[in-house]
Amino acid sequence: MSSFPGLLLRNWRLKITALALAVVLWVTMRLSDDRIDRLDLSSVEVRVEHVHRDWFLRQPPSPPTVEMSVTGPLGDIWRVAMSRPTIVIRIDSVFREDTVLTLSPDWVTDVDRSSVTIENFRPSSVRLLLERNKEDEIPVTVRLIGELPDTLALVAEPRANLLFTSVRGAASVVDALETVFLEPFDLSGVTGPGRFEVALDTAGLGGLAVNPTSATLTIDVAPMRSRVLALPVQWPGTDPELVLESAVVNVTLYGAEELLSGADTAALRVVADFDAAAVRGVLEEEAEARVPLSLMGVPARLRGELEVDSVTVRRSGGP
Repeated sequence: MSSFPGLLLRNWRLKITALALAVVLWVTMRLSDDRIDRLDLSSVEVRVEHVHRDWFLRQPPSPPTVEMSVTGPLGDIWRVAMSRPTIVIRIDSVFREDTVLTLSPDWVTDVDRSSVTIENFRPSSVRLLLERNKEDEIPVTVRLIGELPDTLALVAEPRANLLFTSVRGAASVVDALETVFLEPFDLSGVTGPGRFEVALDTAGLGGLAVNPTSATLTIDVAPMRSRVLALPVQWPGTDPELVLESAVVNVTLYGAEELLSGADTAALRVVADFDAAAVRGVLEEEAEARVPLSLMGVPARLRGELEVDSVTVRRSGGP
């Protein structure tokens, strides 16, 4: 006598094939049924694909999905479900920033409206928060990193041919924008004068549209030269008890030849800035005191170096 499991396994391929054919036949009969049925589709996406150019959508629609009821022949409404329809909204005119729109069946995509009917939506409306777009001219700022090679010096400040760029987007973002930076330009790679195409740094601009998006940066450089000047040391010399050991020090200026030769050095000063009372206190115990020097008034695009960074102060008449 055959066991029950044995009966199940006998001709199992044939039995599975028969079962599959039965399922296909049942599904075909159901889908070909012309009787009107109803199907509720949940999580139908609501999407805004176009907004009037004077306005900006601040955030996705609320709610982002709704439930939609569809009626029609069973086969047709199942095909609607399988197509994953979407509600697409176009906003051609705006009357207020906080807008509530009643959903329309005409906004549903991927649905053959000749065979099915979209009955309703739950909820029946969505809320849109919009903000007016604004276009403004924003200053462009050059950013430099690195240092020129020791053999080169700037003749003029690096400059971009683009002073302003047009920025368009949400008014609150545009109003808060003070400048648009160029991507950082590395001076260490410069080998001579030239013009370089540099992109505007649009990262973090909150989706603003920027035009143009690049500028030409002009770098004027020349061979590095030097010039030595002997300058008097300025100090609080109203105290007759104190004297400087060196009243004059050498200052070396570095830069491009044309800047060195035409530099106005009238404002160049070497200053021994110290407190006379504090120095006198040191001289009560020591024969001399060292005070630091600082260099002031170096002309633009030049670099100055002191021969010494400090000078000796003694009492007048001392050793």
